[in-house]
Amino acid sequence: MQSLLSDHTADATLLQLLDHAVGLHSSGQVDQAAQIYRDVLAQDPQQPTALHYLGIVLYQQGQTQEGVAQIQLSCTLQPENAGWYNDLGNVLFALQQYEPAVQAYVDSLQINPDEHEVWNNLGAAQLQCNERDYAIEAFEQAIFLAPDFVPALTHLGNIYEAAGDKLTSAGYQCRAFVLPPLEGKSKEMLAISFYFLGRLEEAASIYHLWMAEEPDNPIATHMYAACSQAEVPGRASNSYIEKYFDRYAETFNTNLTDSLGYRGPELVRQALEQFASAAGQYDILDLGCGTGLCAPVLKPYARSLVGVDLSAKMLEQARGYDAYDQLIKQEICAYMATQTVAFDIVLAADTVIYFGDLFDVLRTAFSSVRPGGHVLFTIEAIAPDVPSPAAGFYLHASGRYRHTANYLTEVLARAGWQLQSITDVVLREEIRQPVAGMLVLAQRPH
Repeated sequence: MQSLLSDHTADATLLQLLDHAVGLHSSGQVDQAAQIYRDVLAQDPQQPTALHYLGIVLYQQGQTQEGVAQIQLSCTLQPENAGWYNDLGNVLFALQQYEPAVQAYVDSLQINPDEHEVWNNLGAAQLQCNERDYAIEAFEQAIFLAPDFVPALTHLGNIYEAAGDKLTSAGYQCRAFVLPPLEGKSKEMLAISFYFLGRLEEAASIYHLWMAEEPDNPIATHMYAACSQAEVPGRASNSYIEKYFDRYAETFNTNLTDSLGYRGPELVRQALEQFASAAGQYDILDLGCGTGLCAPVLKPYARSLVGVDLSAKMLEQARGYDAYDQLIKQEICAYMATQTVAFDIVLAADTVIYFGDLFDVLRTAFSSVRPGGHVLFTIEAIAPDVPSPAAGFYLHASGRYRHTANYLTEVLARAGWQLQSITDVVLREEIRQPVAGMLVLAQRPH
């Protein structure tokens, strides 16, 4: 009986000693901890805790082969310890032994499949083994268990970005970006991320904070109105248009065509083919010409081609097409008011989406077109599942206005135009969804 009590007391003392050693190890006192592990193993060469943590010490001290062997032996002696298999995987991963690391993480998850960090570790090792699909499954399991786990969200964002799937990538990146702490993060990027995730109240809240910091910033003001629907302006301000598009001029074409599947020039070509001859006989005004994406389509039809835009940097890009006879920096209504019966065709491709009430822009376009001339424009449409506002248009959370076909019919007639066609079209994609729009063609009566 005395012998059993002595054995029990000895075991308890040994465990206390090991707990102390692990504490020393965790606090960085590695040499002291290692000596205790060795003392314990001198008494009990098969003590799994001492083997395991001495193996980690050996790895940390550069004795990698011996360290791995010690950790593997500890896992064999205590096969139900999921954490130790994860430790083994981490050491093997650090040594770039990725396939054995994968197996160690799998062994850990077979014991405890609810550890999101181990799923993330598994995915990282599988990536190194070029097992992309398996890695995606592992990272997705990690965020299923812990939806706000940033490392797995970041891994998935990077995987899809590398594959060229920018929208899926952005979804994961936005989920990671909006997680606390928010201090020090760009207000604009936070708001955009919340918008991308469909969390409009939070986007509006961030825009409101941005407005408080920069009360004269037109982007903050406009986008707060769009996301909150508070004090909605009748049109986007000139300062908003200029500041917003100046910033994105250099990447504008790539983003529209490669990422968003922009169809503006194609739609313009379809409309021109309805009534015009590509024989260079028309004086054409390209409203909100931007970087000149429509210039190659318009040039064959043009006797003269004038582009007008508020963004100087967009106009710099448009000069690269060498297609415009004039490029003018001015607000479009102000310019058209000085150009009485000067054009045969007025085009506005994705330009009047920044106007709510279209009467002024359509009336000044009417006065600038010769009798028999045409106006052609694309516009975003109110989705069928959205109740039609009494005004016939509203400011969408994207910062662009959307209109009804009935409103377009009414306002064109009021501005003097004879409607020829309104065609339902897809303008581009946004957040993996097609943006419904309308292609509108009208004529000034002879």
